[in-house]
Amino acid sequence: MAKTDFTIDKAEVLRYRGHRGADVPPRTDRLAQEMTDSIYSHISPRHIAGRFSVTQAENGVLLENGLLLQGQDIRKHLAGCDECYIICATVGVQADGFIRSQLAMGSIYGLMADAAATAAIESYCDKVESDLRTELKKENRFLTWRYSPGYGDFPFTQQPDILSLLQADKLIGVSCTDSCLMIPAKSVTAVMGIAKTKPADKTRSCDRCPNRENCNFSCR
Repeated sequence: MAKTDFTIDKAEVLRYRGHRGADVPPRTDRLAQEMTDSIYSHISPRHIAGRFSVTQAENGVLLENGLLLQGQDIRKHLAGCDECYIICATVGVQADGFIRSQLAMGSIYGLMADAAATAAIESYCDKVESDLRTELKKENRFLTWRYSPGYGDFPFTQQPDILSLLQADKLIGVSCTDSCLMIPAKSVTAVMGIAKTKPADKTRSCDRCPNRENCNFSCR
């Protein structure tokens, strides 16, 4: 098992596979545990975080370099913030290869491997977010939860702009296709506001997510 400084939870793997609560078939539970244990050996977590000044605009939020993060939802998310972190994180191409190898054994294996890789990148992002939050405490500053392109009216098509801004391809090997899908697949970009006062809602919640009615992974 590869060493990591974050934990991948089998319950999260099952949630991403569509199982909630305790009513999980024994075979499915065993497979989830197997994939949870195995995924550690097939990830190489890396990330980059950029810190930018922000200004509220009529149709979004303007970064100091002139890039407009579009939409009213990202504007609301960064309300009261004069800076933000933009991150890109990935668990690497090995995870993509692991999913393909398991899929060759059957769809049930491939889908559970995909769920394990998804749980891995989300857990890693939680760790990155926690570390940034800890650093900001030294400045007596506060961090909002992470908000990604594709949430609400924050366009998924801004992925290339964000990757370019962070030089993600050069620094951590993350790029995207013409249809804005990231490579490696288990990669995430997100925006987190930096505020001088504690935000009213600093943690993520399905209840506050604008995509909660269409999400397959919600906690409800």
